[in-house]
Amino acid sequence: METRKISEIVFRDDLYPRLKPNPVKIQEYTENIDRLPAIEISQTGILIDGYHRWKAYETAKIDDIPVIVTEVKSEAEIERLSVLRNSTHGQQLTQDDKKVFAVKWWDNVGTDEICQTLSISRKTFDRWTAAKQDQKDEQTKQKIYDMWMRCHTQQEIADAVGVSIGGVNGFAEKFRNGHVSENENFRNFEPQVYTTWNFGKATNEVRHFGNIPPEIIDNLMYFYTQPFDVVFDPFGGGGSTIDKCLERKRRYFVTDLNPIPARNDIRQHDITVGLPEALPVPDFVFLDPPYWKQAEGKYSQDENDLSNMDIDTFIISIGDIAKNVKRKWGASRPNAKLAIIIGPYQKNWKTIDLPFMCYQIISKYLTPTIRIQVPYSTQVHGGQYVQNAKDAKNMLYLSRDLMVFEP
Repeated sequence: METRKISEIVFRDDLYPRLKPNPVKIQEYTENIDRLPAIEISQTGILIDGYHRWKAYETAKIDDIPVIVTEVKSEAEIERLSVLRNSTHGQQLTQDDKKVFAVKWWDNVGTDEICQTLSISRKTFDRWTAAKQDQKDEQTKQKIYDMWMRCHTQQEIADAVGVSIGGVNGFAEKFRNGHVSENENFRNFEPQVYTTWNFGKATNEVRHFGNIPPEIIDNLMYFYTQPFDVVFDPFGGGGSTIDKCLERKRRYFVTDLNPIPARNDIRQHDITVGLPEALPVPDFVFLDPPYWKQAEGKYSQDENDLSNMDIDTFIISIGDIAKNVKRKWGASRPNAKLAIIIGPYQKNWKTIDLPFMCYQIISKYLTPTIRIQVPYSTQVHGGQYVQNAKDAKNMLYLSRDLMVFEP
């Protein structure tokens, strides 16, 4: 028991359970002030219990008030002690007051402790927090879904949401069984059915050098993937692949040598050193590499950046990707596909046919299935350049090659 000055008592309405004072009770205490028990405060002077007694002393203009000092470790402990005191004596908390605290503490304090502090039954607690439990279940389900779609491991998901690996598997099975039909998934979608795919400019909202129209990804997924297949894109760019995967219910593992800050769902990885260790066996691989020389220095100054390599190393690197993908597939993905989109390089009227060179190197490891022409959305070369080409009797390129391979 100690004595403190009235002015030293700190009242925190955000920690104290009763925010509406009872003037009648204060007046009653003022008239019987010599019989009032001590108030309770923390070691820092914050009021834990005895608001009306404190106000009675203030009303009676008595400077010193008897206090009991309780050592606490946190403000949360002050709040729970305040509620505990007010739920067992003095002016009792209403059921609505108790419900507010039951819901507030639901995810931070043990159920038994809440019931004891508020003097309520477990049945009452469950009834009050049913909506919160449903909300948490939905949040847990959504987090599992988001991580699963991003191809996190089962252990990573289990650790992040606090469920068992079996629970993660159960959720994943529900996702697979509960997805909309493929016809519904591609409702109002008009695929490009010819081997020339014409699109407008890149329409994804996140701008990035080398953006391609996301409709290219859409067409590829329409023809070569099923719901919840794993799509691997090691040249993440602006995130078009991710956007379309989420829209079409495909799982994704997207990396980039230098992920842009605008996308936190693109993992950092240098594909020239091999496939990412965490990569699950992909059902579809999409390659949109930075074109040799045309993108030199655009992404980075790293010598391992494909756009900064010499032409021989560039082609070898593309071949290594195909070789590593084939090994990853093994015999488990007989219907898997790898697609690459790339255009030629031209300078001083000399054309380097990058698509054909990539076709040759990839064909050492994978079987070609189709070659598609994808015209640029705008004319690539300016008017004077066109005239110069006419004068030099040289042709200019106006499209990229989109080539698809299988095991």
